[in-house]
Amino acid sequence: MIEPKKPRQDWLESYFCPTLREAKAYHIDTPEVRIKLDQNESPWDWPEQYKKQILDAVSQKSWNRYPEPYGDRLHELVGAYAGVPASCVLTGPGSNMLIALILDAMGRHLKGDCIVARPSFSLFEMHCRYAGISYKPWHLNENLDYDPQALADLPAGSLVVFASPNNPTGSVLAKTEFEALLKAHPESMFFADEAYFEFNYEPYVDLLRDFDNLLILRTFSKTMGAAGVRLGYAIGSESLITELRKLRLPYLLNHFAMQAAQVILTEAKMKDFVQQNIDNVCFERDAMAKSLEDMADEKGFWVKNSKANFILVRFGDQKRCQDFYQHLIKESILIRNISGGPGLAGCLRISIGKPEENKALVAAAGRF
Repeated sequence: MIEPKKPRQDWLESYFCPTLREAKAYHIDTPEVRIKLDQNESPWDWPEQYKKQILDAVSQKSWNRYPEPYGDRLHELVGAYAGVPASCVLTGPGSNMLIALILDAMGRHLKGDCIVARPSFSLFEMHCRYAGISYKPWHLNENLDYDPQALADLPAGSLVVFASPNNPTGSVLAKTEFEALLKAHPESMFFADEAYFEFNYEPYVDLLRDFDNLLILRTFSKTMGAAGVRLGYAIGSESLITELRKLRLPYLLNHFAMQAAQVILTEAKMKDFVQQNIDNVCFERDAMAKSLEDMADEKGFWVKNSKANFILVRFGDQKRCQDFYQHLIKESILIRNISGGPGLAGCLRISIGKPEENKALVAAAGRF
């Protein structure tokens, strides 16, 4: 085995921007546990008949040949699902990759400011640091809800990045409030991550009819239960998507991802399966939130229910937060420790699982 020579550190670092060198790498805890409630995945796997249908179709394709370079057929299907023309769709292997692409394309040469909601999906701020993009936070209020008034002084030519429903707080920016922001700042672009929009039933897509300063991001990973497929998409005006598509490399989506997406978007029973899972998650989420609220005062935390597939709990004491997190691991339950993130001291995020998993979580919390 060849051991590559280690370069001189100061020379190596000269190739990377200072903010990348100073930033921490994205980290996910992976202890061995029985119940995994840490990554906002759907707890229900796909029916075997559809797995087999996808694999059979993929086996008929030539694996020695590249897949479709840009997935034009998939753009037609996604566009029909989202209610926009195919030319207004940009796909990629997961929404995370599209976040990086969009921030790189639009965040480096702004005439105004790059504004990122805080706290929100950690990758927003992390990628800005990785790419050397200067940004300012849009702080949520003390109840972890959006405050539109905080954007009153937004300079023209700015880029505003946020998620609704927001991860990890679960809060939403109401469509009426968002429409007012779009009207008030027509010379600034709003980049809205709607990864959990199917749980909320108030999507922003129809705002694209009247506003050209809106770009929407979505994923197949959450409500559609396709985290392992790795597929996300952005929708916006054709002229905006045309520019972003220049940075989207060809052949990013493989045979499997495109075939799986076709099944999700065309099979009626698969659509029923997805909708049933959404309904089940919303029921389980509200039941878990009620159970945790009933013990909140005794255990020393505050519960914030969400419009997504998770719940946030916030401890007033950071040590007690860490103790609770470790207590659940000892009970073989993993949730997401987000207490080190900006604006998230004492916070933990709990994904919604199957009914028996949620009951185990509540029971374990009661033993803390």
